[in-house]
Amino acid sequence: MPKEYALAESVEAIAKTLLPTYHAELATARILYMFVDTGSQENGRPVYGKVKKVSGPFEFLLEKDFIIEVALDSWNELDEDHRQALVDHLLERCLGEEDEKSGGAMKWSVRKPDVQEFATILRRHGAWTAQLESMVSVAQELDLDERVQEIANTQVQSE
Repeated sequence: MPKEYALAESVEAIAKTLLPTYHAELATARILYMFVDTGSQENGRPVYGKVKKVSGPFEFLLEKDFIIEVALDSWNELDEDHRQALVDHLLERCLGEEDEKSGGAMKWSVRKPDVQEFATILRRHGAWTAQLESMVSVAQELDLDERVQEIANTQVQSE
């Protein structure tokens, strides 16, 4: 059965609150926000959303720089805080840099997350790269005990 797509106005509304504060470099980016009815799986894990750079004839036809696609089935299971985190994550994947060769026009691309590592490797070898050291440092700054309690309270309330 083919996937069904729809405009994601609720995703766009959250993005508009995040863009000025956290993603100012995307102020002029033309972004299409859309839902896909069911998300895909990657290595047995749900994919909550994807970012696609639009280029060539599709950029011309759509007049967009990026497509942010969110899995509606996953979206419907998220609370408001997690929806904001997902949209923030997807916006963080969008990269805009001034291209000096073209007179300062914005050059758009999609970036990968700072860290990709297995929990087992982190347990066995610790923060063995500069990127992992940075992520561990950030995690240590967070009050993880408080966050775990918040998650537990949310789970109890939803039962």
